[in-house]
Amino acid sequence: VRLNGLCAEVKACPGAPELVEGLRKARVPMAIATSSRAASVQKKRCKHEKMFQSFQEIVTGDDPNVKNGKPAPDIYLEAAKRLGVHPSECLVFEDALTGAQSGKSAGCRLVAVPDSRMEKQSFLSVSDEIIEDLWQFSGKRWGIPLEMKELNR
Repeated sequence: VRLNGLCAEVKACPGAPELVEGLRKARVPMAIATSSRAASVQKKRCKHEKMFQSFQEIVTGDDPNVKNGKPAPDIYLEAAKRLGVHPSECLVFEDALTGAQSGKSAGCRLVAVPDSRMEKQSFLSVSDEIIEDLWQFSGKRWGIPLEMKELNR
């Protein structure tokens, strides 16, 4: 029961609300592909409703169309399908190695934002780019008109 209560208290990653808003303004279709169960996502959503409203799709780990969890590609393939785009047109932001492996094996382009406790070297083979935090993201490389460093912190 305590864990359920914590879901509602989850804080957004630094820069996440600004990144999502910037991508929304740039008219980039967005989906969440999370290993979390739908019920947990709903609890997290209550504190971040504005950010969640920017996502066209949310694919959860308990979705019936996701047969295998991360690091299998299923969840990212399903998210791309729901957005109506080829996985190679998707840019994945991941903080976990299994998630990065999942996105890469789905054929997506991948920006790793490793948790500070993780060894960045382990992300090299599955990432197109590795950044310290979301504030370092530059959309220029990806054809997205968004420079996080230009936004006010």
